[in-house]
Amino acid sequence: MIRVVVALAVLALPSPALAWGAEGHEIVAGIALRELSPGTRQQVARLLGGEAMLIHESNWADEIREQRPETRRWHFVDIPLDAPEYDAQRDCAQDDCVVAQIERDRRILANRKLPATMRAEALRFLVHFVADVHQPLHAEDNDDHGGNAVRVYLQGQRTNLHHIWDVNVVEALGFDADQVAAGIEQGASPAQRKAWQTGSPASWANEAHMIARNEVYGYVGGRRTLRMPPAYLVAEKNVTRTQLAKAGLRLAWLINAALN
Repeated sequence: MIRVVVALAVLALPSPALAWGAEGHEIVAGIALRELSPGTRQQVARLLGGEAMLIHESNWADEIREQRPETRRWHFVDIPLDAPEYDAQRDCAQDDCVVAQIERDRRILANRKLPATMRAEALRFLVHFVADVHQPLHAEDNDDHGGNAVRVYLQGQRTNLHHIWDVNVVEALGFDADQVAAGIEQGASPAQRKAWQTGSPASWANEAHMIARNEVYGYVGGRRTLRMPPAYLVAEKNVTRTQLAKAGLRLAWLINAALN
């Protein structure tokens, strides 16, 4: 509960910061934990001090942002909304974006010659950033601070578009992160697992970017202020559930490969 309050407070700031909010990150980590092999679970437990720490540490990358300002841009990638796809030279100068950071953390985690503390930190970052890259507003640039500058009125409350996609669309799935994660993980078919546990951080960013372009801004249009009906959250359940499922399954895929 404390993490949720902190996340909501920070989300009021004008920056594309906390993808999915605390609950969304815990759902992604919960899905991934269920998909880890027994051997990988043991290694995660050794690195983090317990396998359940994968969930407990899923918001760590947000919690240390003030102490580690160099990590700020690792949470998102600014793909121009009208661009067809990610371009590393244009969107990730000096490898300073979520796409490059996922690759970097994966390599560190897989390198057993490195100190355990370094690999543990890479795992904490990885569990967070894989979730981040699947949040549509973390893969677009529409000159609106990731949707923070788009004012939204929902059920009598003033908020913003980024907050809607960080928190509200996730809460529409339920408030128990463990229960939601279990339902999503169990609902993924073998065909979906095979189809989703592939690709690269760049291709995942492209998927999220197209959702932002077609689904999110297709609805918002060019508006910077709008009233949003509660039915919007219901209508976006499938997109939200699918993005969380992909993030969790792909996170498990990366960790299993790195630690096995």
